[in-house]
Amino acid sequence: MARAPVVARHRVADPFEGPLPVPDLAPPLPNTGAPTLSIVVVVHRMRAQAMRTVQSFCAGYQQGVESHQYEIVVVENESDEMLAPLEVEAMAPNVRYHARAESEPTPVNAVNAGVAASRGELVAMVVDGARMASPGLVAHTLAASRLAKSVAVVVPGYHLGEQLQQWAAADGYDQQAEAELLTGISWPQDGYRLFDIAVLSGTSKGGFFRPFAESNFLCLPRQIWDELGGMDHRFRSVGGGFANLDLYRRVLDHEEIVPVMLAGEGTFHQFHGGVTTGGTVADQRNAIVEASRAEYAAIRGEPFGPPRKRFLYLGAIPPQALPFLLHSVAHVVDPA
Repeated sequence: MARAPVVARHRVADPFEGPLPVPDLAPPLPNTGAPTLSIVVVVHRMRAQAMRTVQSFCAGYQQGVESHQYEIVVVENESDEMLAPLEVEAMAPNVRYHARAESEPTPVNAVNAGVAASRGELVAMVVDGARMASPGLVAHTLAASRLAKSVAVVVPGYHLGEQLQQWAAADGYDQQAEAELLTGISWPQDGYRLFDIAVLSGTSKGGFFRPFAESNFLCLPRQIWDELGGMDHRFRSVGGGFANLDLYRRVLDHEEIVPVMLAGEGTFHQFHGGVTTGGTVADQRNAIVEASRAEYAAIRGEPFGPPRKRFLYLGAIPPQALPFLLHSVAHVVDPA
């Protein structure tokens, strides 16, 4: 008689709070003729990166979906490096482009404007338009939205390159180096190969089984978005400060929300000279983060901390993401 396999037993430090979520399949959304999902992509001075991002959300690259099921609303704050509207909208029949003037150095108003201009019963935000998507993100988001009445769909965030871009820039990492990485994996032929040239972002560094500080693709029902009042316009720091972290926490802390993580999907940050990822010297970057932290505390009356609600997990883990699964397990297992 074969002996049962031996399973090593370790003590695990539970980083979450509350009961395990239980799926409660929601009825399908009514057919109103509008797309089910609206994805709002906010852009500012990132022409090449934004075009790759929009391409990564289009049907064809996105597997298992058709254009009529969702829309991509590109909102660009005006600058001296604008996209070409006709070129953007020619990428797919479900892409719409809006340019707008903005007097403040923040994407908050653009996000709110983009959601207001969208039509889906589900709304998703890509606050930094330099974040490319993995190929199953949209299909799995639509599937996840049926797991409960009010679902928030989140994905881990990654940086392209061998280390976080704020550190990589000091070693010479730039847009040219990144373009060579993308050529090396023959992107966009197999979008899951983005995992081969990426590292977890700072706000996802603990992996799939620890709380995130934010998600750079956050999908929720429009009803919850309206109830929460969207992104808080009081966040006026450069780059939006903690506005995205604040929205993420308020969404996940909502009593009706069941958070679903697509651990096998992700968004991948491209180098573009961002506020905290573009090679700003350490002292300046630290000052920006501390100012953002102080702004959050002034608005909310308490220091920021990540939401600790437990996730449901949906989807397959592509082979390219297995190293991140191992990393995630290692960050919750306590062998002592």
